[in-house]
Amino acid sequence: MRKPWGIIVVTIVIGAAAFVTGPMIWPMGHDVPMPPANLLPGYITLSVIEALAFGFAVAFAIFGWPAIRGLSLGAPWLNKWLFVTLCWFMGNWWMHDNLHMHNGLNMHGLLFIEIAFHITMLICGVTLALGFLRLARHTAAEKGA
Repeated sequence: MRKPWGIIVVTIVIGAAAFVTGPMIWPMGHDVPMPPANLLPGYITLSVIEALAFGFAVAFAIFGWPAIRGLSLGAPWLNKWLFVTLCWFMGNWWMHDNLHMHNGLNMHGLLFIEIAFHITMLICGVTLALGFLRLARHTAAEKGA
């Protein structure tokens, strides 16, 4: 299977599985209100998009490492962090929102969810910034040489 088709197939298969199993893994909290009927399609659409993003993150984890590994950033550890960062940026939303729905209005649990996801996203942002700075520096050095 060629890479583009492999990425599409993995994205759809894992995304569909994530969409179906999310409520089974994290059942809805007893205190979570049902959205009004006119908003339900929006929530379902968001769930589909997040599940497909999770599927794409898995596909990227399977197929994307050679491209990230090949970046000349002058720091192999940064390539690994960038790879993990990109997987996490794309894949965490499915878990994040399902945990919110499972947690409901439990403020103690909400704090842990927010800390776990938001702090890691901030770390990912710093990692991306460092990666782009190094990439810009190496690109400028190559042009100057």
